[in-house]
Amino acid sequence: MKRLLSKSLLVLMVSALIATSINTYAQRGYRPMRDSARFERCIPNLTAEQETKIQALRVKHQKEITPLRNELAEKRAHLHTLNSVEKPDINAINKTIDEISALQTKIMKSNASHRIEVASNLTDEQKVFFNSHRGKMKRGCGMGNGIGNRMGNRMGKGNMGQNCPYK
Repeated sequence: MKRLLSKSLLVLMVSALIATSINTYAQRGYRPMRDSARFERCIPNLTAEQETKIQALRVKHQKEITPLRNELAEKRAHLHTLNSVEKPDINAINKTIDEISALQTKIMKSNASHRIEVASNLTDEQKVFFNSHRGKMKRGCGMGNGIGNRMGNRMGKGNMGQNCPYK
């Protein structure tokens, strides 16, 4: 009887552990788009000329940043490979980490430059909106965490913010 109880308890604990790990994996947060297009469309009172200039800046920025992101992904994969070998070479690992840091720096500087260029095309009112909503609006137009879908896991389409003209 004791042996049956201990086996049952063991099976129950293992199944609980598996269920917890599967649930944890499934609950990853929403990953926002890197493209700022959705946010920039939600700036109030953009003129057609402003939208055209911002679109041109966005295309230029994407052309500049895409190769850097691709190279960064390659370096991260290479770092993973270096770490996975039986006898890792710390010098090669450190060199790859330095290369990754340099690429991240280039990307961050490019993003900052792009943001300043976009802001230079805005009126004072639009700049206030642009600067005050940027951190909150990464998901685009006040999307927040989404309004959920029929499963209740908050992965729905969300709602467009009040200031967004593209509802």
